[in-house]
Amino acid sequence: MEAEGAMDRMQRELVRAVEDLRADIDRVELLSAALSAFNRPIPDYEPSFHHVAQSGLGAYEMSGTSED
Repeated sequence: MEAEGAMDRMQRELVRAVEDLRADIDRVELLSAALSAFNRPIPDYEPSFHHVAQSGLGAYEMSGTSED
Protein backbone atom coordinates (compact mmCIF):
# COMPACT_ATOMS: atom_id res chain seq x y z
CA MET A 1 0.00 0.00 0.00
CA GLU A 2 2.83 2.41 0.86
CA ALA A 3 4.57 1.67 -2.45
CA GLU A 4 1.38 2.65 -4.29
CA GLY A 5 1.27 6.01 -2.47
CA ALA A 6 4.93 6.63 -3.26
CA MET A 7 4.33 5.84 -6.93
CA ASP A 8 1.40 8.27 -7.03
CA ARG A 9 3.51 11.03 -5.46
CA MET A 10 6.33 10.37 -7.91
CA GLN A 11 3.89 10.46 -10.82
CA ARG A 12 2.43 13.79 -9.63
CA GLU A 13 5.93 15.23 -9.23
CA LEU A 14 6.86 14.07 -12.72
CA VAL A 15 3.72 15.64 -14.22
CA ARG A 16 4.44 18.89 -12.35
CA ALA A 17 8.07 18.88 -13.57
CA VAL A 18 6.98 18.37 -17.19
CA GLU A 19 4.42 21.19 -16.91
CA ASP A 20 7.10 23.50 -15.48
CA LEU A 21 9.42 22.52 -18.32
CA ARG A 22 6.74 23.35 -20.91
CA ALA A 23 6.18 26.76 -19.30
CA ASP A 24 9.94 27.41 -19.36
CA ILE A 25 10.16 26.41 -23.02
CA ASP A 26 7.30 28.79 -23.87
CA ARG A 27 9.11 31.58 -22.03
CA VAL A 28 12.36 30.84 -23.88
CA GLU A 29 10.54 30.92 -27.24
CA LEU A 30 8.94 34.26 -26.40
CA LEU A 31 12.20 35.81 -25.24
CA SER A 32 14.12 34.56 -28.27
CA ALA A 33 11.47 35.99 -30.61
CA ALA A 34 11.67 39.34 -28.81
CA LEU A 35 15.46 39.33 -28.98
CA SER A 36 15.32 38.55 -32.68
CA ALA A 37 12.92 41.45 -33.27
CA PHE A 38 15.09 43.87 -31.27
CA ASN A 39 18.18 42.92 -33.28
CA ARG A 40 16.63 44.12 -36.55
CA PRO A 41 16.98 47.79 -37.51
CA ILE A 42 13.95 50.02 -37.17
CA PRO A 43 12.30 50.45 -40.60
CA ASP A 44 12.01 53.94 -42.06
CA TYR A 45 8.71 55.68 -41.42
CA GLU A 46 6.63 55.99 -44.57
CA PRO A 47 3.29 57.69 -43.94
CA SER A 48 0.62 56.24 -46.16
CA PHE A 49 -1.51 59.40 -46.28
CA HIS A 50 0.18 62.34 -48.04
CA HIS A 51 -2.78 64.55 -49.00
CA VAL A 52 -3.27 66.84 -46.04
CA ALA A 53 -4.77 70.24 -46.81
CA GLN A 54 -2.50 73.04 -45.65
CA SER A 55 -4.17 76.08 -44.21
CA GLY A 56 -2.74 79.45 -45.21
CA LEU A 57 -4.12 81.14 -42.11
CA GLY A 58 -2.17 81.75 -38.94
CA ALA A 59 -3.57 81.17 -35.47
CA TYR A 60 -4.41 84.86 -34.94
CA GLU A 61 -6.24 85.00 -38.30
CA MET A 62 -8.34 81.91 -37.57
CA SER A 63 -9.62 83.26 -34.28
CA GLY A 64 -11.75 85.88 -36.06
CA THR A 65 -10.26 88.89 -34.32
CA SER A 66 -8.40 91.50 -36.25
CA GLU A 67 -5.86 93.98 -35.03
CA ASP A 68 -6.98 96.92 -37.27
